[in-house]
Amino acid sequence: MADNQPDYNAAEAATILLKDYRERRQPFHGLDDYDKAMTHMRNTASAKIEKLDEPLKTIATRLFSTTDKGFFLFQVCEWKLDYLAEALIHAIDAKNPLALAINTRALVEHLAALVAIAEELEQLESSLRGQGQEKDINDALRKAEKFIHRGFYGKSPKLTNDKNEQALHVNDCLKALKKEVVDIEEVYDFLCEYAHPNHGSNILVSTGQLGSGRLNPPEEFHRETLECLRRYCSLSMLFLRKRGIQHASVFIRLQDLLELCFRRGAKVTNVFSIKAPKPEGDGKSRDTAFFFLKARTDMEAIKLGYEFLEKEGYKVEKRENGGVTDGFIYDVYTTDKGTIWFKVPRMKL
Repeated sequence: MADNQPDYNAAEAATILLKDYRERRQPFHGLDDYDKAMTHMRNTASAKIEKLDEPLKTIATRLFSTTDKGFFLFQVCEWKLDYLAEALIHAIDAKNPLALAINTRALVEHLAALVAIAEELEQLESSLRGQGQEKDINDALRKAEKFIHRGFYGKSPKLTNDKNEQALHVNDCLKALKKEVVDIEEVYDFLCEYAHPNHGSNILVSTGQLGSGRLNPPEEFHRETLECLRRYCSLSMLFLRKRGIQHASVFIRLQDLLELCFRRGAKVTNVFSIKAPKPEGDGKSRDTAFFFLKARTDMEAIKLGYEFLEKEGYKVEKRENGGVTDGFIYDVYTTDKGTIWFKVPRMKL
């Protein structure tokens, strides 16, 4: 983990970032009564799904259920991270080295689980886009369904031999996080050394020599280790602040796939088809802005815009809002090939 802390000592920086995470979680308290919060969305989706014919009806039902349950599990992870952040603030304030070590390790474990869940759902989205074979669509949904089930109901391998009933292993979760944090395994090994009841945790409450020295020594005896633990708290919070929203966006993309099921003419063979990024207009002005007339959803129009920029080799230097008119948003891009305009439907939340 790279260290990009502001000019605070490690304890101050960790406390600030832990409190910041908890403050940013406040709006999500509206999801505490999850069934109540999701009633409108569930009723709306159910009404639309009921109008579909088989086999698209079953596929849409499973896709919505997987997205709904995946989002619930994601929020469960966020709540556990919230509680761990609270515990770590107390550990830092109380100068409790063992609580700091144990909860920092738990923080990294739950952060890894959060990333693993997002990765699995991103794989589902990737597997569905462009897929027109019913068997392959159902196989992709089945894989995600099993993962989500394990993520919530999973038990210790000592309690069940059924792989589908076993909890997600922390090492598998760490592999998902390793794709973004290359040294996470080394970080985790360090944290385990001080969280387990071995010499590592022993020296947090002694001067490290069996039968001599001091018990419960002041911080200066192990300042370097304690500072490192606090920095890992900070870096975990920075990761969530920078990457958490990006990972959570998978639920918007899955919802967009569900919306494709409700479009006229949708059937299993074409519902997840990928449109070519061929816009109308020339992009030179607001009046002739690039526009994807055949985009089936708002999100698809935005996605096609990004694909068009990449395909045509534009190097974007800056993006600005060009205004909102008649249900459309105008995006203005400053590129290496000049200024270009896009018109996209305003997303309906």
